Amino acid sequence: MSAAVSRCRLLIAAVVAIAGAGCHDNPSPAPTGHAAEAPATPASAVLAPASNADAPPALPVPEGEATGPVRSDSQPSAACLAKTANHDAKPSGAIHRWIDGAGITHYSDQAPTTEVSGHRVLEVEGLPPVKVEASGYDVNLPADLQRRAIIDAVAVQRVFRDALGIDAPSDMVLKIVFVGDAAQYAKLIGDGTLAASTGAYVPQQHTIYVRMQDDDELAFSILRHEITHALIHEQVGNLPVTLNEGLAEYFRRYRVAGMGGQIDIGADRSVLIGAAPSGDGSDALVDLLALSGPDFYAADRDRRYVQAYALIAVLMRGTAETAALHEVLARQRADPCTPVQAEKVLDERYPGGLGALTRDWAELLRNPPTSVRSY
Repeated sequence: MSAAVSRCRLLIAAVVAIAGAGCHDNPSPAPTGHAAEAPATPASAVLAPASNADAPPALPVPEGEATGPVRSDSQPSAACLAKTANHDAKPSGAIHRWIDGAGITHYSDQAPTTEVSGHRVLEVEGLPPVKVEASGYDVNLPADLQRRAIIDAVAVQRVFRDALGIDAPSDMVLKIVFVGDAAQYAKLIGDGTLAASTGAYVPQQHTIYVRMQDDDELAFSILRHEITHALIHEQVGNLPVTLNEGLAEYFRRYRVAGMGGQIDIGADRSVLIGAAPSGDGSDALVDLLALSGPDFYAADRDRRYVQAYALIAVLMRGTAETAALHEVLARQRADPCTPVQAEKVLDERYPGGLGALTRDWAELLRNPPTSVRSY
């Protein structure tokens, strides 16, 4: 048992004992409601070019579609390498649309720098200060698909800013590229071991690559997952893997509507119940919070993805709970290279401490709410 696991287990056990947690034993049923994943691929090496690549398990995966391999959690965040954000820069209020020489339609908040056709300027209110570019590499995407990619990116950024108090760097350019051919996708992300993944964020290029899917909703869920990883990587730092993946899974379910959006927790009811812990949940939460990347992505990772998502769902359900998550992110941002001791911060800031968080997390998994979260 690692020192981190021991320390965390003792802390939660002590808090639960003092608080008198009232959970009953409930043997965990087998996970249901999602497709089986391909065997995990070994984690890429430190500083591998494609980090944060995976296809999360909870949403439907087309039959025969490979899901993403594991990632290394040791790659330094861009926040460790340079503080390049220009906080005085003003966000753009327009999106430029044009067609390049190959006939591919582009959307960007920067005007084209070469000769193009069909250049139009679309006014958009309230854009966060991140420049977003979307295109198809070997596919000519319908215009509404490209525009929606930008809208989804903007929507996730807005929730990070408004709900969690995390502004994106004002000079960050986030590129989104949809790719049809599997071989080209593997070449673009620069790591053959990640060829089976359906989405990847490549930090050095500030680019998200998404494999085209037969189901547009699945493609956009992958995109939102990777957008979340990109924002964390660029502006928060080396967040512990459980919170990193939990946030990505939470925002993967974010459906944009107008200037806001919704997350339907109840839509994953059977999946959440299938991942519920046994006992009072304290051992399961300890183990989840203490996991490193290789351990998180090892066997039974489906359950860990769902449990991590449930943890974020608890931390995003009210003002006081969200304040605790904000504090974790803020402390990580202050020291981006060293993963924050999340369990310590949550014990300090979550209402009732870790004991209450354990009970609330286990209860959400065993009896998921039917409510819809709106942002």
